[in-house]
Amino acid sequence: MDVKKTKNKKYELVAPDGGWGYMICLGVILNMISITSFVHCFGIIYKELFIELKMDCTSITFFNGLTCFGIAVSGFFTSPLLKYMSFRKLGFLAALIFNIGLFGTVFTNSQLHFFIFQGLLQSIGHGIVINLSFTILNNYFVKRRLLAVSFTQTVAAAFGFLTPQMVKWAIERYGFRGCVMLITGISMHNLFAIILMQPVSWHMKKVEVFEDIENETYSLLVKNKKYATKKEDLTASNYSYNKSESATVEDNLKIVEETANANSSRLKKFVNHIIDVSLFRTFFLSNACIGAALALFTEMTFTLMVPQALYFSGWSENEVAWAVSLNAFGDLVARTLLIFMSSLLVKVGSHQIYIVGLVIAFGSRLGMLWSDNRRVITTFMTIMGISRCSIMVLTPVVVADSVEQKLFSSAMGLLFLIFGFFNLIVGPVIGAVRDLTDSYATAFYILTSFYAIVIMFWTIELFYKKSKHKRQSRADITSSKS
Repeated sequence: MDVKKTKNKKYELVAPDGGWGYMICLGVILNMISITSFVHCFGIIYKELFIELKMDCTSITFFNGLTCFGIAVSGFFTSPLLKYMSFRKLGFLAALIFNIGLFGTVFTNSQLHFFIFQGLLQSIGHGIVINLSFTILNNYFVKRRLLAVSFTQTVAAAFGFLTPQMVKWAIERYGFRGCVMLITGISMHNLFAIILMQPVSWHMKKVEVFEDIENETYSLLVKNKKYATKKEDLTASNYSYNKSESATVEDNLKIVEETANANSSRLKKFVNHIIDVSLFRTFFLSNACIGAALALFTEMTFTLMVPQALYFSGWSENEVAWAVSLNAFGDLVARTLLIFMSSLLVKVGSHQIYIVGLVIAFGSRLGMLWSDNRRVITTFMTIMGISRCSIMVLTPVVVADSVEQKLFSSAMGLLFLIFGFFNLIVGPVIGAVRDLTDSYATAFYILTSFYAIVIMFWTIELFYKKSKHKRQSRADITSSKS
């Protein structure tokens, strides 16, 4: 927020919270449609290819881990890359890489080829585009941030509600390769989305700042008093100041400066250039970073494995597509409610709403695992869509509420990096457990327990912060009375 003076008036530049921000919303919607709408159809799209390439559950989860790690690394380096490239140049490059990776998958005939195009290239473009989309949305909207985030993702989810049936139709008509070609055509619209993403500095609103005259007079008196005190101190100590002491001070300052320059190594400068070190002291150890990354990993892994588990249980192609569609419907309903309830939910707090979503995720997955009835399982899958809404939609809002605006891109990159490590290390372990036990239920119970862990630690953190705030308020009241 910049403050400018014009004659006797002061103005500050604030986020537009509208205006060209609505075009930014359109661009983010196009990016979300091209990148996230087909994620929950992954098992349906590539089912035949997995059989053709002889990929078991361990290979699939390792591939998922590699993909998510690519997203994590590219998302992490988005902020440093913006220091060397403009926002839209980086966006164009990322969108181009993403589409090349998707188009190359059409011609895949080996696991290595599939891993390079789908797992590496596409994930690199994915991570950068998602980080840029959340960053520019965060820059354009401050007061209406939750509304903007929920609206953009709701429209994308509405399209995602149609994708399972569309994918099923495309595979039946053109085969999986023709289906991927069709998805590539849709995803190329993210190139147009990048054109819409103009820098926020072009559209900042100039708002007049009205100052309190009494407070300004008081601060001026305090400033003059400090200046007078400092002047008296300088006069009193002036007699002890001589040339020899002045030379000694200058020599000491030179020695200190040379020592500091020698100790600052190139590696340290490189690390500081990549990410703000202050994030490791504050944001890194919070649940908004590690907890959200673990929840995001669990949600993505669950989404990847559910269609395969349903096929394993004897469900038909049509039944699986219907179940995935209902899951997307639950997600869509929850996102729509977020739009209309955004003003109320802002008062509650993003962290509290996020925990409620995790509780729903935990309960719905247990309900699905404890039943053999297909209608009951489908019902719980619909409820799971509600929890996915809170995890996917609120993650950038939770991060934005936890760090300063200028650190948002770096904070999202750090969260993506931890998310990638979870996928690369824990993901293959979950797949190996599934192959060794020949049971999807065992793997799903482990994944569900991760939700319980995040809920427990995040609840403890919120209670601690609340009690700490009360203690500070009481201390302030006591000190003011004394």
